[in-house]
Amino acid sequence: MVAGLFILVSLAQTQTGTSANSVAAVCRDYPERVKALFAALDLDRAGLEAVKKGVSAGDYPRACEELLAYYRRGKTASWLRRTAPRTGTGRDSGADAILDDTFTEYTISAKAPRKPDGRLDWSYNGPQNDREWGWGLNRHAWATQLVNAFFATGNLVYVEGFDRLTRDWIVSNSYPGTPSSTPQWRGLEVYFRVGRVWPKAFYALQDIEAFTPATRILLLSSVPEHAHYARNFHASGGNWITMEMFGLAAAGVCWPEFKDAEEWYRYATTRIVPELTAQVYPDGVQKELTSSYHRVALHNFSDMAELAAHAKRPLPEDFRNTIERMNNYIAYSMEPNGCAPLNNDSDLNSTRDEVRAAAGVFERPDWLYIATNGKEGDAPKGSCSIVFPWAGQAIMRSGWDADAHWAFFDGGPIGIGHWHLDKLHLSISAFGRDILVDGGRYTYQPGPWRRHFMSSLSHNVTLIDGKGQKPYDMEASAPIQDSYAITPEYDFVRGDHTVGYEDVEGSVAHTRAVAYLRGQYFLVVDRITTDRPRTIQALWHFHPLCTVALNGAEAQSVDEGQGNVRIVPVAPFVWGTEIVKGQTEPVIQGWWSREYNVKEASQCVVYSADISKTETFAWVIMPGKGNVPPVRAEITEATESGITIHVAPEGANPKTLTIPLRGDCGIASVLESRK
Repeated sequence: MVAGLFILVSLAQTQTGTSANSVAAVCRDYPERVKALFAALDLDRAGLEAVKKGVSAGDYPRACEELLAYYRRGKTASWLRRTAPRTGTGRDSGADAILDDTFTEYTISAKAPRKPDGRLDWSYNGPQNDREWGWGLNRHAWATQLVNAFFATGNLVYVEGFDRLTRDWIVSNSYPGTPSSTPQWRGLEVYFRVGRVWPKAFYALQDIEAFTPATRILLLSSVPEHAHYARNFHASGGNWITMEMFGLAAAGVCWPEFKDAEEWYRYATTRIVPELTAQVYPDGVQKELTSSYHRVALHNFSDMAELAAHAKRPLPEDFRNTIERMNNYIAYSMEPNGCAPLNNDSDLNSTRDEVRAAAGVFERPDWLYIATNGKEGDAPKGSCSIVFPWAGQAIMRSGWDADAHWAFFDGGPIGIGHWHLDKLHLSISAFGRDILVDGGRYTYQPGPWRRHFMSSLSHNVTLIDGKGQKPYDMEASAPIQDSYAITPEYDFVRGDHTVGYEDVEGSVAHTRAVAYLRGQYFLVVDRITTDRPRTIQALWHFHPLCTVALNGAEAQSVDEGQGNVRIVPVAPFVWGTEIVKGQTEPVIQGWWSREYNVKEASQCVVYSADISKTETFAWVIMPGKGNVPPVRAEITEATESGITIHVAPEGANPKTLTIPLRGDCGIASVLESRK
């Protein structure tokens, strides 16, 4: 690393900080920063001869001007350069708010305060004092928004705003040279700036005079600082390292004029390539088992491959193969409405466009078929349902059309990060809408709301003595092999939670098996194995748009013309039933979050019962559009190895089904004549 490059610059000596708008002023006010910039550059590189002359003569303003001329007329990062739009007067309301220091992070808009010296307070954590808000502010998504607004409208006020705020950030936030948890210099924020935002903005605005020479020089001077942080203080694994290493590689590829650029790229590559194996199961699922963070990791792996292509650097063949497997997971787990599963710390995100794009890159017409509900591409071969055996997740569906039944069952490990206590959770959608749902994430701020959304109380699982699950295995050591079956007529999957429940004495375990009779209904079988009497509570969370009604022990959504389900409990004991919505005391219950910082009241049907011994019980969950017909069901036999249930939906042939709870994973069924 270049000696003297990371001498901390004392910014306190500057009176106004952001007033300098020329290279002469920058050289006057930040001489050590300017010297460090030129010490970091490879001045023997072709094209930098005039820059070297200026530095050798001690004429740093001249050297700065020559460096900027090199970038303006050069071809570095040609794929990021854009043609300037015609000057215009159009406005963008979101960008206008930024010009007024009003930023929106994680759905919360707030005006960031200014300090007495006129600089923005970059340590501001928003009106709720949420660190996520402060981290978001320092990721500079606002810069991308301003640049995009300029190219959409041609209005130079947005370039001026980008220029002013970027200069303000750089002169206000000295590089610490050590690991940091501040919103300005945490590793993820370093990655976002140097990997995602600054390269695109710097090269897109090369022909725009409103992007001042001062800010250009200051930004360039900060690149090696960011690279030094990413190179030396990155995470050891998880989605963090994929992001930080992409940022480091981007710095090396987008600014190859720095002496250490080659080392930045080489190091990033040696660290990110092994992460494919370390982070991704053979079935293509990222080990955090969280759909949103699966996509975070995938985007960084994919963008690393694209970056390597621009740099004409080869990557191992398995790099592309693993990226394909990760895209395959997104395609085959996608709901008919285009959304990814809402599991663990995820938001409800549409992945339809991503799958369409990936289908073109990897020449996968089956993905295109899935993304378009069968309107384009080629139908996937085999069943429309799938199990990802390493992740322990099952996707059960009736078809690929927009009205298809779809279900997500989680019987796998908890995940290596961003996990919830939700083993054996089941989500169901039908006829174009979500019905039985995961609660979402809502917040990362410590406190009762964070605990609730992470806990079993926010998922379709069973509580024991009012308590949720204890944490369980973070990572799978082997795929599940003997607990699922996919056939043309039905799907079957089974899982166990055996590590106990928080603050619950004695031995207790939960086994859940889900049988989906394709195109008909779901049969969910639960066994609570206990060494003493218990109070159990089975939770079924409905989407907030569902209108839920109780008819005795049955619960159903009853929205006219919409996708609905009828839940029919089948048990050798009597359930007590209530609907809880938007409750905060004595415990939080009845809430749903589609994205960070957004929550709304939803209806949770809570089934409660006292059991004196091990019990096996079941649920028939019948999807339908509009009015869902009644279902009669009864348990005819229950043993340690399984349960036999007679199910008779109104207007359909009754069936007697034997569901195994151990051993053989098939379903024995007998089709009976209609009475």
